[in-house]
Amino acid sequence: MKEEGRKKRNTAVFVLLATLLNVILMIGFMILGFVLLGKFGNPDSNLNTLWLFLIFAGAVAFSWLIYHSLIKWYTRRVDVEKNFAPLLAPRRARPVKRDLGKDSKE
Repeated sequence: MKEEGRKKRNTAVFVLLATLLNVILMIGFMILGFVLLGKFGNPDSNLNTLWLFLIFAGAVAFSWLIYHSLIKWYTRRVDVEKNFAPLLAPRRARPVKRDLGKDSKE
């Protein structure tokens, strides 16, 4: 039972830290995009809304790519089965519905 508690605690800490890392990466890329837009962008341009959207989308994409590669590297390095509990419980098997042919017309 102690082992299961340790696994759950490890999983909770891992998910919390990984989420925090992803948010920090995304905010960092957004700040970088805003700085670049302020430095090279035209404040009178009609495209500023488009640039803001592209900065947001790029920040999400780049943070996900870095986050994904870091998580892949970490899971190759650490034995996931040994140190972490599953996030989702396995699905229960659904009962099989059988048609016994009771709808026959006589």
